[in-house]
Amino acid sequence: MRSEAPVNIISAEKLRDLTIESKSNGSAVLTALKERSAEYAKDSFGPGTQRAYASAWRRYDAWCAEHDLDPFGGAAGPLPLYVTHLAEKGRTVATIRVALAAIATAYRLAGHGLDLRDPHLAPVVEGITRDKGVKPTRQAIPVGPELLSKMVEPKTDEIFRAALCARDRAMLLVGFGGALRRSELVGLTLGDVELVEGRGVIVMISRSKTDQHGAGQNVAIYANPDVPNLCPARALEAWLSFRRKAEDMETSEPEKRPLWCAVSKGGVITGQALSDKAVVRLVKAAAVAAGHDPKGFSGHSLRAGLITSAVEAGAELPGVMRQARHVAPATTMRYYRPADLWKNNVTERIFTRQK
Repeated sequence: MRSEAPVNIISAEKLRDLTIESKSNGSAVLTALKERSAEYAKDSFGPGTQRAYASAWRRYDAWCAEHDLDPFGGAAGPLPLYVTHLAEKGRTVATIRVALAAIATAYRLAGHGLDLRDPHLAPVVEGITRDKGVKPTRQAIPVGPELLSKMVEPKTDEIFRAALCARDRAMLLVGFGGALRRSELVGLTLGDVELVEGRGVIVMISRSKTDQHGAGQNVAIYANPDVPNLCPARALEAWLSFRRKAEDMETSEPEKRPLWCAVSKGGVITGQALSDKAVVRLVKAAAVAAGHDPKGFSGHSLRAGLITSAVEAGAELPGVMRQARHVAPATTMRYYRPADLWKNNVTERIFTRQK
């Protein structure tokens, strides 16, 4: 039977139910501290993780309600059946692992114990993993320099949408050159970018997937003066000429305003920050404009494109890792997606030299 536990125990907006009771008998000061404690607990997860966990928990809770099962029944309860249900529905191993991580987090923060190595659960997960394998079902198509140059070509109506086109071109080139994740790209403020004369652009990434504590990382992107249309520095400078005239810049700390923001149909820069989904829409739309099917392109296409292009251009792995801000070489190489398996193939040097 289902318990009377709160249905929406993981909220993408607030994780209050995970850390404090619904009714507080303490003083106003203690209540305020508990509220703030809940906010800090929320911030221990990145926004993307919060959304993924919230969605995974809602699906699990709904499934338990459908079968009149206690969502806190433990590994010996609904979990082996639930992961089997997910597997039979065709969910990938990665999706199943996210679901288990979300459920385990809910258990822990709600004061319940859950061991994912439980003998009733672990063999089922292992069997599903062996049966399905862990090969990703899809990978973002990398955007290399040749395709990128087509994606940032001036449009015929650019004179009427100058600000929007300048923003989109700069976003694509800075996102590619910095190998930025979509959350990193839209999270940039005006104070996070610096144009360096004779060099290019320095981008300060204040927080990222691999830097949740905000230590900050600087990334340099060279200018390309010989090909102005494919120059990150020139594109960024063009966008800033519009951005700095927006009304929201009339503040005591303009450097803290978002670098990229919405542009109305009338060409008015609103100052409203973009969501990470805007990067996905931009990449897909630019791919279509370049004559490609948008399917397969995503926010990761720019990052995968820079890494793939750098490796194929003969860049040393440490340099590629530094640009991508990876700690492990294996992580960087997962982004390397060569379209031509014959290019830089090591067997060429071995067999073609045999006489």
